[in-house]
Amino acid sequence: MKQIVKKTILDNGITILTDYMPHAYSVAVGVWLPRGSRHEKKDEYGLSHFYEHLVFKGTENRSALEIARAIEDKGGNLEAYTTRQETGFYAQIERSHLPLAIDVIADMLMHPRMDKKEMEKERRVIIEEIHSYDDIPEEIVGDVFNAIHFKGSGIAHSITGNIRQVKALTHKQMLKYREQVVNEIPLLVCASGKVDHNELVKLCTEKFAQKKSSGTIPTDIYKATNSVKIVQKQDIAQSNLFWGLSFDRSLMDERGRCALSLFNVAMGAGMASRLFQKIREDKGLAYSVYSTADVYCDCVDWGVSLATEPHQLRTALDLSLGETKKFLKHGFNKGEFERTKANILGGMYLGADSPEKRVVRMAEQMLHLGEFRTMDESEKTIRSITEDEVVATMNQLFNSAKFSAAVIEPAGRKKTELPVNFF
Repeated sequence: MKQIVKKTILDNGITILTDYMPHAYSVAVGVWLPRGSRHEKKDEYGLSHFYEHLVFKGTENRSALEIARAIEDKGGNLEAYTTRQETGFYAQIERSHLPLAIDVIADMLMHPRMDKKEMEKERRVIIEEIHSYDDIPEEIVGDVFNAIHFKGSGIAHSITGNIRQVKALTHKQMLKYREQVVNEIPLLVCASGKVDHNELVKLCTEKFAQKKSSGTIPTDIYKATNSVKIVQKQDIAQSNLFWGLSFDRSLMDERGRCALSLFNVAMGAGMASRLFQKIREDKGLAYSVYSTADVYCDCVDWGVSLATEPHQLRTALDLSLGETKKFLKHGFNKGEFERTKANILGGMYLGADSPEKRVVRMAEQMLHLGEFRTMDESEKTIRSITEDEVVATMNQLFNSAKFSAAVIEPAGRKKTELPVNFF
């Protein structure tokens, strides 16, 4: 799984990384901003996400339709997303159209019109997007968890902002953000596929010539608390639970990240996982149950999500806690460690065929970890780590963590009570 990775930093601070895939017919290329919702001030909540939407509404050179057609008429696709840590814009297209893809993305970021009328139309679209999330308790409970667990940190507020916050965002704020992108915020350009590194450097030098220099990456301070919150909501039938923990990322090196990945897959990343087998297959308590892990620049979180009948909530919680404590005490079951390694390596092999997956992996490693590790390097770490090392690492991390739980349950019943020290 050798990778041919090259890196160049332009005079204006733009970092360019390429991952050459000689047998690919396509290339995935994009630009990432190391700024997401966690970096917003109180009166800016939802700004990064709004900006992501608005740059698609037209530039000085293209209408919204022309932006869409430029890539789609070549059989490609243009994507964008906002997280708490970053905002990304990328296209996947046939290799010969790489110059077009860079031209479109650079045009969106360097020359967005930010038209007032288009902003008002898109504001309504984003409000509808928020309404769609409000209809999904699984989405709400994750935001409630972040709000209580990361209180005092930028991770606490939602990526989109709430409706009141989105309505309060101004055209002036959007213009200021545009200037920050053009003049201050560092840009990361990544490409995977059949891409010539020198060609991409030349293209970026030309298309991003307007950007004269880059400032520093915005920072945020990790804060977390032990907390529990129960929210009642009309028109839902199930209780949705998210419980989890977080810890300072300085406690976890590359082998620690590998240990967390093995732990997460064994616990709840698939139908063969412990949580799925125990809570769904053995007990029939939930349709949806899984675990998830997020690595930020300064912290890491891990959590369990499930939905069940209200009267079964405490049982499902106790079972998920029990499986977690069982792992921390006894480690992997017989054969589980090697199966989990094979699962992770197999997923890595499958993803290696996709320029899109490889470019997103590259960008997010740079933005979250501050470095890029090739798949070969990651494979060596996975193969070399031992069962005892994983168990010892997870016990150390759990002992240093803060724990919280959030529940969204049907209204009109006695509110569930959970102790703050539930773990």
